[in-house]
Amino acid sequence: VNVDANSFTSEELKKALAKMKESEKAERKVSFLFLKKCTVRKKFRPIEQLKEEFEKLNMKIETDYEIMVKLISKFNSSASTLDEKVAALYDLEYYVHQV
Repeated sequence: VNVDANSFTSEELKKALAKMKESEKAERKVSFLFLKKCTVRKKFRPIEQLKEEFEKLNMKIETDYEIMVKLISKFNSSASTLDEKVAALYDLEYYVHQV
């Protein structure tokens, strides 16, 4: 739209109004997403903070990934018995099924 002109056509005014509405919708969407993100952050704590708090209570929290790595190493270990390897496979199947 030519903003330097003294008068505007109806078509130019319609285009300008449409652009204003689009930019307003985009601004609303961005502000809504920002508010939603802030609300989620207030509601939940980061995993690192939770791990630190559980360590203070002498509790170690492991992620599924860490557990799966341990199970795979137990299965690959030559020191493991056949029963331990079978149990590791069953446990690993459970975690893989979740993924």
